[in-house]
Amino acid sequence: MTKILFFDTDPQTKTFFTQRLAHKAELFFSPNTIHHPLTKNLPTDVEVISVFAHSQPIGASTLKPFKNLRLLATRSTGYNHIDLDYCRRHNIAVVNVPNYGETTVAEFTFGLILGLTRKIYPAKSDLKKNNIQLDKYMGIDLEGRTLGVVGAGAIGRHVAQLGKAFGMKILAYDPHPVYTPKYITYVPFEKLVHNSDIITLHCPATKQNTHLFNKNTFAQMKPEALLINNTARGSLVDTEALYEAIQTRQIAGAALDVLENEDVLMQREIDLGSQSTTREALVDSLINLKLMQLDNVLITPHIAFNSTDAVNRILETTAENIVKFLSGRPIHTVQ
Repeated sequence: MTKILFFDTDPQTKTFFTQRLAHKAELFFSPNTIHHPLTKNLPTDVEVISVFAHSQPIGASTLKPFKNLRLLATRSTGYNHIDLDYCRRHNIAVVNVPNYGETTVAEFTFGLILGLTRKIYPAKSDLKKNNIQLDKYMGIDLEGRTLGVVGAGAIGRHVAQLGKAFGMKILAYDPHPVYTPKYITYVPFEKLVHNSDIITLHCPATKQNTHLFNKNTFAQMKPEALLINNTARGSLVDTEALYEAIQTRQIAGAALDVLENEDVLMQREIDLGSQSTTREALVDSLINLKLMQLDNVLITPHIAFNSTDAVNRILETTAENIVKFLSGRPIHTVQ
């Protein structure tokens, strides 16, 4: 019987896959990432591994012990955390979940925008302390302001639609634009950065996009502008440059659901021997912690996807990906 190993699991995930796949395969579950030291106690003769985006990076040193591995199923749309070249050389198929959260993530984007522009969380915190300061919570209206959408794919276009409902002007940048409604105006990247009051990122993490928002980019933004990153990956933003831009008031603030090297930050215990715990990762984590202390920064722990509806779609698609692969009819392959 085929052996399948699931990482990054919670009770809901374990129950779902047990009900769907236990009659087809022998299942093993770990609540930890694939890099956790306790991984050594798990079977290595599995043919299928399923991970979430928190297990990163996944390359040669991670996959080498799994000699029988034929399929790596990530429960995410993005797959930049996986070394595709290694998988290709070792005949390991890689599948993802291409569509699950356009609505979910777009709605969360505006949750972050409203939380930041209307000072909702400082107000809540102060109320609990019985220390209300109304002048501290002065916000701004969204109507009439310009929303810059970097990456006008399915999620980016849905964000634009919500922005229009708020009465915002919509600018978009995408190297491969598709047909969109007339209320979206495509502009060069530099023009979007210079003219937007709020910039939200919805593009993939690629080598070309690494630190797309850096010291020079922040210098081009309006001093009252806000940066939102909850769909893409943390690597799109130079963490240190963002911190300096906010501290020096080059920009007004940021709301982030994804961070550079967030996997290290979210570990309960930092494993200094882990391949993901590099000096750069530790530095990023320290800067992330400093960002969290700023009143004009809102950070959440990578939960934009985390609605009941979206999680159910992720689990359903992953189960289908595995079943189809085992039956010789693979779907949603990324290579």
